Amino acid sequence: MRKNVFITGGAGFVGRWLVDRCLKEGLKVTVYDNLFAGKKKNVEEFMDKIKFIEADIIDQEKLKKSMQEAKPDIVFHLAAYHFIPYCNEHQRETMNVNVNGTFLVLKTAQECGVKTIITISSGVIYPGQERLLKESDDIEILDIYGLTKAMGERIAEYFANNSSMACFAIRLFNTYGPYENNPHLIPHIIESLKKGNAVELGNIYTKRDYIYVEDVADMIYQCSNIRNNKFMVINVGTGNEYSAKEIVNKISKLLNKEIEIKIEQNRVRKMDKMHQAADISRLKEVTNYEPKYNIDNGLKKLLFYEGLIKNNII
Repeated sequence: MRKNVFITGGAGFVGRWLVDRCLKEGLKVTVYDNLFAGKKKNVEEFMDKIKFIEADIIDQEKLKKSMQEAKPDIVFHLAAYHFIPYCNEHQRETMNVNVNGTFLVLKTAQECGVKTIITISSGVIYPGQERLLKESDDIEILDIYGLTKAMGERIAEYFANNSSMACFAIRLFNTYGPYENNPHLIPHIIESLKKGNAVELGNIYTKRDYIYVEDVADMIYQCSNIRNNKFMVINVGTGNEYSAKEIVNKISKLLNKEIEIKIEQNRVRKMDKMHQAADISRLKEVTNYEPKYNIDNGLKKLLFYEGLIKNNII
């Protein structure tokens, strides 16, 4: 029987690709997004195949009515404030959306008889360690965004222990690819290169685990098929880490041109973790899946999409 899925934040960066992935599986998709960060044009090509609802997750009445009408088997909860500088500047608002909003989504899902809910957390809650980070590791909160994600996980755990829903928290590492709507490292580099051959950066030696967005959407979807009624945290990354300088060098090689790096002190974070890479053993164990894209072919596909290279053959 055709499954119904309900995606909060489905018009956002990762959400757009998850919508695409679910439609390819033949699922009936409802997208619920207030378009604060997401954009309707991100899902324009799917409008004849999905039901789109423009509304806020903290609008409890609208959320419940929408979910009751959709009758989802699975809820993917992606709606949140993600851009850390914005979160730090708007802490109370971020807490309301990321924490209270998550509670309302899970509570509504419980009341509507949802079987599985996937909530999106973040690898940012791990401490910086020069080794692969496991789900069992202690967490370290450095900013308001990380705090809200850690609290969101506890909310999911509570509902898993006190309802019949299977609740999974997906800790995403640094996702990149087409449709990204925040000026993180890779989109900042690309936008800079559209204007010239120089890129202004801050900490160029800190290393992160970069994962291509189509892999992320595929992994999130795969996690919804896990046969487990208990709470589970799952890392989604590649297990490889690269510094900003290494990313620039890889893009330079793909474009076949020199790129000048300019260090701007206002871009240097006062507190930063030198390393962050995911141990994805659990992901592979529970889904039999691992990333298809390495950093080179992921960057090549993105540069082709952005019109900076003419061939994306991998």
